[in-house]
Amino acid sequence: MLVRLPPFSLVLGLLALMMLGPAVLSLLEREWFAARSFLYAALFTAFAAAALATVLAGHTRDATARSELVMLVLTWLLAPLFAAAPLILITPGIGLVGSYFEMMLCFTTTGGTSYADLTRVPDAVHLWRGMVGWAGGLLTLAAAYVVFAPRRLGGFEVFAASAYGEGGMGGQLIAIGAAAPALHHRLSRALRSILPVYIGLTAALALIFTALGAEGVAGMVHAMGIISTTGVSPYPAGIAEAESFWMELAAAAFLLLTATRLIYAAASQAGTTGPWAQDPELRLLGALVVLASLTLFLRHWLGALTIDLGENAGQDAGTAIWGAVFTTLSFLTTTGFQSAFWDSARNWSGLANPHLILLGLCAIGGGAATAAGGIKLIRLYALTRHGIRELERLAQPSAVIGVGAEARGILRQGAFIAWAFIMLYVMGWMTVMLALTLTGLTYEEALVGAIATLSNTGQAYTLVLEGERTLATTTTPQRFIMAAAMVLGRIETLALIALFNPGSWQLFGLSGGGGGKHRRAAPDHW
Repeated sequence: MLVRLPPFSLVLGLLALMMLGPAVLSLLEREWFAARSFLYAALFTAFAAAALATVLAGHTRDATARSELVMLVLTWLLAPLFAAAPLILITPGIGLVGSYFEMMLCFTTTGGTSYADLTRVPDAVHLWRGMVGWAGGLLTLAAAYVVFAPRRLGGFEVFAASAYGEGGMGGQLIAIGAAAPALHHRLSRALRSILPVYIGLTAALALIFTALGAEGVAGMVHAMGIISTTGVSPYPAGIAEAESFWMELAAAAFLLLTATRLIYAAASQAGTTGPWAQDPELRLLGALVVLASLTLFLRHWLGALTIDLGENAGQDAGTAIWGAVFTTLSFLTTTGFQSAFWDSARNWSGLANPHLILLGLCAIGGGAATAAGGIKLIRLYALTRHGIRELERLAQPSAVIGVGAEARGILRQGAFIAWAFIMLYVMGWMTVMLALTLTGLTYEEALVGAIATLSNTGQAYTLVLEGERTLATTTTPQRFIMAAAMVLGRIETLALIALFNPGSWQLFGLSGGGGGKHRRAAPDHW
């Protein structure tokens, strides 16, 4: 079985196979040099994958959380090097570092681009950018269910507190040094559940975009960018280039699907909450989108009271509302697409759009076990429920309020772990920001760059700074710092601390112990 091969060789093999797609497109467009470049890169990557699989074939052993986390970090760091090979050959102007940075933006589902002018980039390269982002989203989903979920990381630590209560959670975890069920069994089970849905959603959205008038390559790239939450586009303005309300409506519907783990519920029995309408993450996402959109709309509406808007006031208000809804939803899912009607509100009232709201939304991020980055909605939900509960206790200290067994874990242990993660996230953000300021960026630029890369929402860097700086204007040291922040956003700070210091799990009640009687086997459903 292919899943028995070393995971990194599987990723390289997938990249080699995917390179044939841009090669065929280049042949159809009679771009012979681009076709040869992708073909040569595919052969080189396939050879590297086969060599790695051969070398490691006789060195299989029981996987531990530490070895799997190391594997993930190395995959996110090294796979973009192989993906950058065709870019170095076809667009040598961006250089080796620029090619690697471009592929890192795509593979970590961060989005954005290091190309100064996307209109001069061949269609085959645009297709490759979308495919690499799509593969990165698939890797993120697989890692969530294969590596993070069994160890209750990536947001699953809050679900674990909900499922097992305050005192019973630790026994269900796999210690960092302990052996887990065979990796290929977990990987095979997860891919059987994830791949059909992931491919089906991408194909369906691409067909919808094509039916609505999108060009072939643009429709496919936008579909892959939305399903993987990468936000990759062949156009500088992204999906807003089409200026189509129906395309944005279709994109918004699929963004809602990608913001929840429920569409991949068969991949894991942990963290499922029943009907979609009762899912706490979806309900919180809807509340945040409504609140942010209303805030933006009311700000512009109050600013327009002193302006004679004429007969088109109602129409302008409608487009302004939709522009706010789509853009806030896109940034909350860390996709980063901007609505074509985003500027309608500014044209309507004459006031600038407050980009700080967008930075806050992308820092929050989407749901757990999705391709979205950020803090994750489930952690914010745990803190919100805990805050409401504490306010109730202040108002009625003697009252006995039943919350149910499921919510009890979230209100206690889950909220504590969520708060600890947010503090670690803020520390990581401050570290990245400090490092960027040392390279010469101003405070505002470093702040936006740190949030954009750590939340894996690269488009925020250009949008918030309003064209003053772009990712294409960053220097080599800044790109390496941002690349490290992107990987940190994917691996998450809690997992990184567990990787380097498993003993720190004792602080969060997350350690099953290092050995002996404290080690517990993984739950049967893993």
